[in-house]
Amino acid sequence: MYQKSVNHPANRDSLALPPEVYEAMFELFEQICRFWNNLPNPDQYKSRLFAFMDNRIKLRPEYLGYYTSARITLIEMIKEMGEADAYRTLFTDTAANQAPPGTPLALVRQKVSNEFVAFQVSQGGFKAFSGAINYPNFIAGAYVPGEPAPYRTTGEGLP
Repeated sequence: MYQKSVNHPANRDSLALPPEVYEAMFELFEQICRFWNNLPNPDQYKSRLFAFMDNRIKLRPEYLGYYTSARITLIEMIKEMGEADAYRTLFTDTAANQAPPGTPLALVRQKVSNEFVAFQVSQGGFKAFSGAINYPNFIAGAYVPGEPAPYRTTGEGLP
């Protein structure tokens, strides 16, 4: 059932995240785009991502800590294993996706990275996987084997 969310009363006058946390979270978003190779120009989504993060914090104040600790965890991982391996581990380590999160890596994956992936898909990231020419950010209708696709595929061309 739908339940309306409201700003948490303890968070009405809270301070914004420090700029270095915003930048680290945007770097994470850019790495998601590179890893999945599905949003060619992530810079255009920067302000939307920051608004998403701010709204998340207003609704659930614990996200202030999630974003801050994600930055620290990523810095430590990059120092320990290098940037490419750190992000690859974050995105692919199956143990990091086991709930509830029991490690800093699992917390970053489940509370930050996975939500950024969902945000990225909502902004058009799925379009690279669909093969659709006229994809407007979502695909409606079911794909039933043997029936035509509910969207125009690249094989059909434009009118």
